[in-house]
Amino acid sequence: MTAKVLEICLRAGARAARPGEFTERAYLNGKIDLTQAEAVIDLIRAQTDLALRSATEQLAGRLGDEFRNLRQRLIDIIAHVEASMDFPEEGISPDDVATIRDRLESLRNEIDKLLATAETGRILREGLRVVIFGATNAGKSSLLNRMLGFDRAIVSEMHGTTRDSIEERINLRGIALRLFDTAGLRAPENLVEREGMERTQRTLETADLRLHIVDASASRPMISRRTRTELLILNKSDLPEHADWSSTDAIRISCKTGAGLPKLADEIYRRIGGAKLNAESPLAINARHRDQLRRASDAIARALAAIGAGATPEMFAIDLQEAQHAVDELLGGGDEEAVRDAIFSQFCIGK
Repeated sequence: MTAKVLEICLRAGARAARPGEFTERAYLNGKIDLTQAEAVIDLIRAQTDLALRSATEQLAGRLGDEFRNLRQRLIDIIAHVEASMDFPEEGISPDDVATIRDRLESLRNEIDKLLATAETGRILREGLRVVIFGATNAGKSSLLNRMLGFDRAIVSEMHGTTRDSIEERINLRGIALRLFDTAGLRAPENLVEREGMERTQRTLETADLRLHIVDASASRPMISRRTRTELLILNKSDLPEHADWSSTDAIRISCKTGAGLPKLADEIYRRIGGAKLNAESPLAINARHRDQLRRASDAIARALAAIGAGATPEMFAIDLQEAQHAVDELLGGGDEEAVRDAIFSQFCIGK
């Protein structure tokens, strides 16, 4: 029945809504600003309560308010500078120049604070890339299945079962994790296995956290030096541990029995800085905001350098105007149509 009604409407001249058209119309009619429009897609895509709360804050206009405050402060400074250009007989005294410099430095500090939330925004929107790697038959696929709570990857005693990277997502205390099970590392026996290991290396290069899993019942292989982004996991703790591992600082688990997995979850949460992300009202910029804020920060830095070199207002006013254009585009100014099209094209039909 619904399909029939829709068909009749289309025949009568109606058309299907474009991706994001309803939200776009709300923006064009001044109901919401561009940051709130972006929050709609974040709400749709939110996978955790923390991501949902962040998107809700942005939809309520909190991020837009931050940007408008930056814009107003910048306009006030530009008005002061341009007044001195329009009325050169008044001039800018040394005290005025010092005040402008202080205000610009304060403004740049505020911008840098917002830029510092870019990584949090990436994590909330995309999730953390956690890559499980190690030798063949160490228990990588078993660990993936345990963390997921269901059998996603094939587990076998045969070496080299996993030939490609497998990606799944889990929610770890409000933080989305993108788990990657990778091909085991060993001397490749054929071209397919070699390609699998090359993909493993590429996946490791983009990891936020690496889980290096080894067989604790076997002798210790050569292991590269660990960093804060790599966690050593000794699997098969249900079997007698080889003497090589007796004094090794690592997380001991058994994918067979589940022993040690809660401790592993605690350590992963600690390593990824989960407590820092778990704010009451998370405010985090996205990639578009980051690029525009960097542009504004760089322009202000150039203006400060010019002021320090004793430049006239005409010299650094251009940089301040560049900073204003960058902030304007955060809210929908500048090349508005191109920015708007890039945002709303991400939406589903309608919305």
